[in-house]
Amino acid sequence: MKRYIFLPLILLASVLVKAQPEVTLPYMRNVFQASFVNPTTIPEHTFSTGISVFGQVISNGFQPKSFMNFRNDTMYVNLNSLLGDMNDKNLIFAAEHADLFHIRVKGISSFTWFAMRQNATATVQYPREFFNLAIEGNGQYVGSTIDFSNLKTDISVYNEFTIGYLKDLPSWTFAGRVSLLQGLANINFNPKTFKVDIDTAMYAHTATADGQLRTSGIPKNDEGGINFDGVDGQWVVNKFKNFANKGFAISGGATYKFDERMKLSFSFADIGFIKWNNEIQTYTLKGETKFEGLDMLGDLLRGNDVSVDSLLQKMEDDFTRDTIAVSYTTWLNPKFNFTANYDLTRRTTFGLTFGAFYNKRLYPSVTLGFSQGIGRFFQVVGTASIYQRSVPNLGLGVVIKPGPLQLFVVADNLYPAIDPLAFTNANVRVGINLVFGRVNPPQGLPYR
Repeated sequence: MKRYIFLPLILLASVLVKAQPEVTLPYMRNVFQASFVNPTTIPEHTFSTGISVFGQVISNGFQPKSFMNFRNDTMYVNLNSLLGDMNDKNLIFAAEHADLFHIRVKGISSFTWFAMRQNATATVQYPREFFNLAIEGNGQYVGSTIDFSNLKTDISVYNEFTIGYLKDLPSWTFAGRVSLLQGLANINFNPKTFKVDIDTAMYAHTATADGQLRTSGIPKNDEGGINFDGVDGQWVVNKFKNFANKGFAISGGATYKFDERMKLSFSFADIGFIKWNNEIQTYTLKGETKFEGLDMLGDLLRGNDVSVDSLLQKMEDDFTRDTIAVSYTTWLNPKFNFTANYDLTRRTTFGLTFGAFYNKRLYPSVTLGFSQGIGRFFQVVGTASIYQRSVPNLGLGVVIKPGPLQLFVVADNLYPAIDPLAFTNANVRVGINLVFGRVNPPQGLPYR
């Protein structure tokens, strides 16, 4: 009866589908980096060290193919089609994670590890009206107010130093990690009010804003303006030596073993924050400005000349900039996973994962996974996932281990490699590890 739990899990996950990063990696249990997503993953080797690089792009507002196509080596743009795919609130998210160093060793029914990572994330949340006004003009909004208050941005670069621990018991596995964060740079814009009124008589625009654009770690000149002229090697060294912007994060999880084959696990990752209090600049966007038109984006996408210097100068004169340095806090994007795994044989595993990724709102996902060990040196993982308004996303992971050298590559959505203009999400991770000592003796393909 325990195995019938798969049915309600499928029904629950199919109702909530949007987004989840790295849905294939957790099924690669012999790779250390799987513990970044699920800390309770039990390793296959007693010692591991290595590096990896991960890159990701998510856009839930549109696909490039919805407004771009190529005919006879010429690109054509249909801006009206771009608007057709957008929701009232949309998100563009990009991330880069570099696993600079890790070392994991086995104790008595336990594992301990230390890892260093560099992370960079960029989030842009935007309303549909932002593009609608720029592309179709202001006629439809004459005599009304357009609310751009959902236009939010957060860009962060930070280092992460992690200590982790896993304890394996007869019926349970518990694991967790604690991370010290070193904030390097941040740009954050989260307005309370950002509205545009369009006059019925003269079609004039009046923009009203009340918000703050906050920066930390961005090079500035003596007047407080952003300036990169002084950036050199010594500036970079000083940036890495400075631990002024400190943060903290926790990750953890638990796995319950129903029997020798079936396991249920819950894990969470990246619940934490960074407090920025070094090299802070606050731009207070509070005031009102008037201008005649807003077709900058439309001209830019159509390839027309764009001249915005006078408009930006007028806006700068009408708004104020607060040079008082006030510390502020930004939060990481938490991730949650609930997984059911069934080992058909020792090296053949099927699984179902319900995941969630929080970034201004909750983005759930569902993933079916399959893992197969082949001989002593290979592992292949395949996944089918539903998220980011696309069905299905087919993922693939491959691990090759000639001797102690472990090479791996994994991606959650292979379709961008086939059609680069037809995707809402794309990610890939590649890495090299050195692993020694097997927890369990290696076996070839199962025959039963």
